[in-house]
Amino acid sequence: MQDIIIYGAGGLGREILFLIENINTQKPEWNFLGFVDDGKPVGAPIGMKKIIGGGSWLASIDKPVAVVMGFADSGAKASLYDKLSLNKNIFFPVIKHPTALIASSSVLSEGVVVSAFCIVAPDAKIKQGVFLNWYSSVGHDSVLGDFCSVMPSVNLSGGVTVGDRTLIGVGAKIHQNLKIGSDAVVGMGSIVLSNVPDRCTVLGNPAIIIKKG
Repeated sequence: MQDIIIYGAGGLGREILFLIENINTQKPEWNFLGFVDDGKPVGAPIGMKKIIGGGSWLASIDKPVAVVMGFADSGAKASLYDKLSLNKNIFFPVIKHPTALIASSSVLSEGVVVSAFCIVAPDAKIKQGVFLNWYSSVGHDSVLGDFCSVMPSVNLSGGVTVGDRTLIGVGAKIHQNLKIGSDAVVGMGSIVLSNVPDRCTVLGNPAIIIKKG
């Protein structure tokens, strides 16, 4: 079994642990060492597990270990990836729940997490550090940029392109062949029927821009 650490002991980090533990019931694959979190003391309990260190400790670890980023802040994920990638002992695995339906022609880059009951359709591309939460679907030929976070029950139709570091909120729906910019936010429950520029927040049905920059 491969040693694995989750960076971030909040709700999303604990959900990822639940995912890993469930994967292990199907096929023992991951040896969970503990959480890394900069806001909690070493040894602090997180359920039945513990905090084993902070970011500086992890950045200097001297043995091979898989790391999963257990938080949704896309910009923070990108920054953390750059920092941890300097240590050649650290790698970012692809985590796929057995119930996820992933086409053989789709591409999952390093650090991608695909939760239970997700669908990744043919010829979709999921770039590095993307998180797909429960019951989300990515249509054929769609592209999710680096470090995007996709919350539960999101539906991307075919041919959608999402830029880097974008957050898509719970239950959002995106029409086919649209372009969603980088560093954007698609609010919870939004129905997106037109392109979304970079660094904008959209919300509603139909979604409209409520914040720029």
